[in-house]
Amino acid sequence: MSKSINATHYDRIPAFPDGEKRRAHVVNAIIETPKRSCHKYALIPEYGLIAFHSVLPRRLEWPYDYGFVPQTLAPDGDAIDILLVSESGLFSGCLIESRVIGAIRETKDGIENDRLIAVPLPSPGAPMPTDNYFDITDMPRNEVDAIKDFLVKYSSEQGHAIEVRAIVGTEAALTSVKRCMKQFRKKCA
Repeated sequence: MSKSINATHYDRIPAFPDGEKRRAHVVNAIIETPKRSCHKYALIPEYGLIAFHSVLPRRLEWPYDYGFVPQTLAPDGDAIDILLVSESGLFSGCLIESRVIGAIRETKDGIENDRLIAVPLPSPGAPMPTDNYFDITDMPRNEVDAIKDFLVKYSSEQGHAIEVRAIVGTEAALTSVKRCMKQFRKKCA
């Protein structure tokens, strides 16, 4: 008989912070894989730890921090994915309030596998180019294309069939978060 060990209780962190931030399209994100890493890390839910998952195909590295929104369940059986666009990388296990600006809608081996795109909240006295990103259309198109190309290349080089269905803005991305929250609650009920 195996017991779950949940060392960190990521499952207790709400998807949305309380109050005004929720109305500002802010979600809680847990970083699994730091920016510039050539490794992939992933949450092992039954242990509550982020563990080494795999090495990326040759010459690839994560363009930005990558993780998930807690208390969500996407169609692929994991929490909904999130890519945090920022100048500096964070660390595995870092909790960060992130403003959702859109999503790359794709299927992976025929299963819906949306990737949220988000930015850190502004820090007083430390302006960042992403401070003015409120929707994916605010982001330079070449940057969006580079993210999309990385996600396709990373997965296809691992042998997965990837189809990008759309690039959507803030409201559609947040609808996906809410749908995934409902699935999480249904599973936990």
